[in-house]
Amino acid sequence: MWREVDPLDEPVCSGTKESGAADERVGTHEPVAAAADGGDTAAADGGAGSGGGDTHRTEFWAGARAMTPFMIGAFPMGIIAGAAGIAGGIGWAGTVAMAAAVNSGTAMLAGQQLLRDGVGWPIILLTTLVLSLRMMIYAIMLRPHMRDLPQRWRALLAFGLVDAVFFVVVDKFKTLTGIRDRQWYFLGASMAMFANWITSLVLGMILGSAVPDIAGQGLEFPMTAIFIAMMAGAMVNWKVWAAVLGAGALALAAHPLPYNLGLVVATLGGAAIGAGCDVWEKKRAKSTEVA
Repeated sequence: MWREVDPLDEPVCSGTKESGAADERVGTHEPVAAAADGGDTAAADGGAGSGGGDTHRTEFWAGARAMTPFMIGAFPMGIIAGAAGIAGGIGWAGTVAMAAAVNSGTAMLAGQQLLRDGVGWPIILLTTLVLSLRMMIYAIMLRPHMRDLPQRWRALLAFGLVDAVFFVVVDKFKTLTGIRDRQWYFLGASMAMFANWITSLVLGMILGSAVPDIAGQGLEFPMTAIFIAMMAGAMVNWKVWAAVLGAGALALAAHPLPYNLGLVVATLGGAAIGAGCDVWEKKRAKSTEVA
């Protein structure tokens, strides 16, 4: 039984069960309310945390599922790289270690060819770096979307950045605004591609042991076709157009340079053009806001 009691009055003591219950509730009215508030807050925080976890898992698997068409296209590239590693005498452990380190079919195949030709490690590392310079352009374009992440997360996602992942996430980030949602979507996409890469590589090593000439069967064409389609789909931003066209023009102009240095010039020039366009756009936006 509840009865109104002036909080300034002394607690009413009674031997009856009903009065004792009322007095106990009155004497602990504020702590009970505080506990209730704390419980509600904790429940709300727990719900938010749970919801956040659910959202993270949802975005992670959404990113992984979005890579399905590209994983199918990239699978032959892994088979070729695995078979080439066995055919070139690199061995199982060396092929897997090399694939995990470079995380790139193009760089992997080029490095394997140089190893078979007896080229030294400095040249192999430099070639791999040159072939991966396009990642600099990708990173510049993704930086505005990921700059709020901790450094360790940016390093992890940078390792998983490959062509297909870039084209998928840069398109998704147009509608995915939360930084945590972007983080987990990116992670899901990159981990799916990395798992696909290692799985196809192992299968390629198995097939390479049984069919030595499988690396020369033209299996790289599906990935080439998909890359062209991805590039066409990403040409929706004027900054991308500027970077790509600028890199293409520089590649043509620098083509006569020896040792394929024209590729280095074109890549660095395209990255510089993209960065310059981004800086110019930000300055223009600030001047517009001031005006």
